[in-house]
Amino acid sequence: MSADALEPLRLRFRQRAGQESRHLADALARGDISEIERLAHGLAGVAGLFGFADVSAQALEIDGEFARGEALSLDKVRALIIALERLSPYS
Repeated sequence: MSADALEPLRLRFRQRAGQESRHLADALARGDISEIERLAHGLAGVAGLFGFADVSAQALEIDGEFARGEALSLDKVRALIIALERLSPYS
């Protein structure tokens, strides 16, 4: 038995990271701001829970922009997409 009970969940998150990056890129291309907000919010919590602090921090930045009513930083969204792609074992 693995000493790290979360390792299977971390692996599953990494496997889904590529798919999440594509969903985020599609939402960005469509200009679907509400979908970007939904994805960033979900990633902020889940990525941090599984120990991917950099992805969590990037998603939290985007989520915070929405919470503060600020304009969405497209560069931050693109950076999050790249971070997710790098995390994916399939990229």
